[in-house]
Amino acid sequence: MANKIPRVPVREQDPALRATNFEEVCYGYNLEEARTEASRCLHCRNPRCVAACPVGVQIPDFISRLCEGDVAGAADVIARDSSLPSICGRVCPQETQCEGACVLGIKGEPVAVGKLERFVGDWNIGHAAQCAAALPARNGRRVAVVGSGPAGLACASDLAKMGYEVKIFEALHKVGGVLVYGIPEFRLPKAIVQHEIENLKELGVDIQTDMVIGKVLTIDELFEMGYEAVFVGSGAGLPRFMNIPGESLNGVYSANEFLTRINLMKAFRKDSSTPVQKAKAVAVVGGGNVAMDAARCAKRMG
Repeated sequence: MANKIPRVPVREQDPALRATNFEEVCYGYNLEEARTEASRCLHCRNPRCVAACPVGVQIPDFISRLCEGDVAGAADVIARDSSLPSICGRVCPQETQCEGACVLGIKGEPVAVGKLERFVGDWNIGHAAQCAAALPARNGRRVAVVGSGPAGLACASDLAKMGYEVKIFEALHKVGGVLVYGIPEFRLPKAIVQHEIENLKELGVDIQTDMVIGKVLTIDELFEMGYEAVFVGSGAGLPRFMNIPGESLNGVYSANEFLTRINLMKAFRKDSSTPVQKAKAVAVVGGGNVAMDAARCAKRMG
């Protein structure tokens, strides 16, 4: 039987206002809104949403707990498969993954899985003390993780929960990789990223910044230091140019440099020590997520 409850809209900043600031656009659901949206789930016998989720989150199970008002239970279900719900709930491309596979989306609006995951993740952050899990027993084995982007953070979390001693080596001075230097504040507040990183530290994960693996230490040296395995999640730190005339002129930026200056070095502030060039008109070459982030940042900078 089709669900007749309409999709619950998400509160957002007014477009005219959000075009002038870097504060988060989406305000997310409150508990009442989240439970109403959760009640739309059909609990399919063969949930296509789970099959479409890259990490296999048991979506109907966490939604069922949420529908009952058991937010802590919903958080526990998500935690079995995902370590970064507040981040994934904001920036995963749900429209082509879980929500894109939702049966309700065939003739109407799919369940807002991402917004529900974000609600549960944010609730869990706010109730961290009562949700703190016991540290797993160490198994005596050590793993090095190169890079602290989403892949490195997720890998480190999963290994720590399995009892491994994990150390992350990050080349930059801040932890988070593309989550802090690439994705703008208005899509992913850096405070949320920091909360997830603190959760990792509570699991016993050690993190070292300003450490360029391959330059300061080699992979071989990591093995010599006693690490039995190395996960390399070095990310998308280098841009790809088109090799066309003029791309080295002043005022031409790679999206990587443009977004890094704005997000990591706060170039949107008037007192920034690493400003970007101001212009009356900006052309963005490309139309993917990174291009849209660049365009939206340029708009906010006037």
